[in-house]
Amino acid sequence: MRTLYKKAKLITEAEARYIIAHGTASSSEWVVVQHMDQWFDIRGMTKAEITEHIEDLDRKLAADLAAGIENPH
Repeated sequence: MRTLYKKAKLITEAEARYIIAHGTASSSEWVVVQHMDQWFDIRGMTKAEITEHIEDLDRKLAADLAAGIENPH
């Protein structure tokens, strides 16, 4: 996976819930994103960066599934 956007910080679900509940400032309408079992703080990212980050996560998941590294659940 390419790591183009280091602004996406891996966080816990509890941290994500806190960020969501407290409506902290973001450059877009989104503050966190969940992908599979991972949560990311995306407050410092633009919509284009968020889209690219999610696409990168999807590409990595597809590659892991194809390689048998990840099992769908």
